Amino acid sequence: MKAAKRAFDEGPWRKMAPVERGKCLYKLADLIEKNRDEIAQLESLDNGKPYSIANAVDVQFSINHYRYFAGWADKIHGETLPSNGPFFSYTKRDPVGVVG
Repeated sequence: MKAAKRAFDEGPWRKMAPVERGKCLYKLADLIEKNRDEIAQLESLDNGKPYSIANAVDVQFSINHYRYFAGWADKIHGETLPSNGPFFSYTKRDPVGVVG
């Protein structure tokens, strides 16, 4: 928790532009895909499942997930909310810190 809090408070991710965050996540997905055989072997050794399953499921799902969230990195925004009367209500999403 201390390391996560320090990374949140002092690390570069918080100050990075959302587009750059997305690029980092896409790059990670590409690196996993490039090294999928080695990662699948390690995953198979780690949890005892067959290499073919680790490669086709675990590694592929990881790649898919990173690419999915990379696409959302610059699309998280607030929204207006309906309200009664002459009011303007909206949400603004900001990171609040480490959650465990």
